[in-house]
Amino acid sequence: MFRSLRWRLTGWYVLILAGVLLLFSAGIYVAVYELLLENFDDVLRQQARLIAQMVDHSNSDVTLDAAITLPGRHDKEHFTRLYRSDGTLSFADNRDRTLPLLAHEVNDALAGTNEFTQFRGPKGDIRVGTFPINRAGRIIGVLQLGVSLEDVGDTMHILLKVLLVLGPLVLLLTSGSGLFLADRALGPIDRITRMAQRISAENLSGRIDLQGPADEVGRLARTFDAMLARLEAAFTRQREFTADASHELRTPLTAIIGQIDVALEQPRTDASYRATLASVREQAQRLTRLAGELLLLARADAPSAHPVIEQFDMAAVLPAIVAQVESLAAAHDQTVVLDPLPPLLLYGNEDQIIRLVLNLLDNALRYTPPGGRIAVSGACDEREITISVNDSGPGIAPEHLPRLFDRFFRIDRVRNRAQGGNGLGLAIAQSIAQAHGGRIDVDSLIGQGSTFTVVLPHAKCADG
Repeated sequence: MFRSLRWRLTGWYVLILAGVLLLFSAGIYVAVYELLLENFDDVLRQQARLIAQMVDHSNSDVTLDAAITLPGRHDKEHFTRLYRSDGTLSFADNRDRTLPLLAHEVNDALAGTNEFTQFRGPKGDIRVGTFPINRAGRIIGVLQLGVSLEDVGDTMHILLKVLLVLGPLVLLLTSGSGLFLADRALGPIDRITRMAQRISAENLSGRIDLQGPADEVGRLARTFDAMLARLEAAFTRQREFTADASHELRTPLTAIIGQIDVALEQPRTDASYRATLASVREQAQRLTRLAGELLLLARADAPSAHPVIEQFDMAAVLPAIVAQVESLAAAHDQTVVLDPLPPLLLYGNEDQIIRLVLNLLDNALRYTPPGGRIAVSGACDEREITISVNDSGPGIAPEHLPRLFDRFFRIDRVRNRAQGGNGLGLAIAQSIAQAHGGRIDVDSLIGQGSTFTVVLPHAKCADG
């Protein structure tokens, strides 16, 4: 129990509070004691002024009649002394030899200063004030008053008992309050812990849904909920990806096994065997392409993937890419046009950027009807370069645009598979663009074609 955070917080809170209370109590004790002494010294000054008026200065001597000294001062804890200007004792109402003479204070008073001192008497501390007696602008003697500090000691003793009682009581009450506040503050943390213990790969739907202010704990709870939402979305995509990949792999494998089984059922002609082998080879090539694209996506997702990057001009590379697909376009009675290009300086992996553009061109060739036109263009400014691939295909419905770059997503699965597509080309292209700090935008209208625009940082911005 005492290893829990709330008990540790409460313990530290109590420990710090105890230290503060100790310092506060000590400060009060010292301050009250100093204040009482200051008030006591004021009383001694007032009594000294009163007695100094009774001093007789005649015949070049100072005397004081014992009969006119203040009442109640004739015991061992109080004394009044009168000294001549030469420092000799003229009068003392208490001849107790245990009381010190304090000659040094007398000499200082003869020099014109008021002196206060304190010593331990038979029954407790005694406060002594030594004052010069001035007449006609000159010091004629010294008056010394000593008074017991018994009343001050009693007051300080009462104050000490009050502090010793109130200190632990305040500490006890504040400790309970600290435990209550720690429990209130850490309650949401317990909810987060319990929720985290219930989370698994099969169940990511739980949320904390903490209702409260946007303080540190509130932000933590909301961040935890957001993290769960991202994990749930990632696991959902992963499951969909696995299911789609399994389906895509199973289709050619089933075709291969079926064709081989048919070929083994009975003897056939050489031409029939050749046709079967050609079909098997075609399906195997499809599997090879699919495996390669899956491997490329896996490498793009891996945090440790660090491709070789360098600066190059895409304007010098695009003509070769377009020339590479012109023969395929001509076979389908399609036209590929490359517009004049400005310098398109990039900082990245040239092979991957070429793969990105080829995937966009391959997608355009698949959806552009015979007699259609595909245009490739480029532009740049101080921050970005853009490469656009425009086709005259059927266009894409708005409801399909958000999922266009999802893996294995096809608008028309049957037609796309018949054309040799597997739904990974655009996903790979977007992954490459994002790995280079860019993106792919799509602008499409039904019946008017589509434009895929690759936006990448200019080499100057990528260097900076």
